[in-house]
Amino acid sequence: MGAHEHEDFRRVTPPLEGQLVRLRATEETDLPAINQGVWNPAVSQYLLIPFPQPLAGTREYWERVRRSDSDMVLVIEAKDGQMVGVVALHDIQGRARTALLGIWVAEPHWDRGYGTDAVRTICQFGFREMNLQRIDLGVLETNARGKRAYEKVGFKEEARLRRAHFVDGRHVDMLLMGLLAEELVED
Repeated sequence: MGAHEHEDFRRVTPPLEGQLVRLRATEETDLPAINQGVWNPAVSQYLLIPFPQPLAGTREYWERVRRSDSDMVLVIEAKDGQMVGVVALHDIQGRARTALLGIWVAEPHWDRGYGTDAVRTICQFGFREMNLQRIDLGVLETNARGKRAYEKVGFKEEARLRRAHFVDGRHVDMLLMGLLAEELVED
């Protein structure tokens, strides 16, 4: 292989690497940081998960999804190796070629583009490597930061479930958003 061909090869981006983040398998050693990051009330108010769990609850969840054929849960790492959150494809349906996206980013890492890049990266992986045709998600109407990130990647609001959840002392709507393979905004 000539030197020029080697340079071309180096420009190929691995399928789970974005512009700002890389996505990798969740390891047991990540569980304490995941538990701490997700149970910050500023983060968990936007998630549809049971109230704070001890580390054992996070470990139980991790073990369950590890055994699942229909869930893929990945750690979001900044390029410097720092864990910034978690992104997942749940309820992966082989026949329909669909999945449900979930993500959270730890509060110290907000507003740096990590969430948008992680969503774009996992969607690219889902469409290109898993042959998905559609990825869905639900986002609370109060989560403007999340909604903005999803729209940047190409997600479109398809439905509104009125007063679907009770958060911070009030009922809030859930927005259902979808992205088709050909609608993905690459950058």
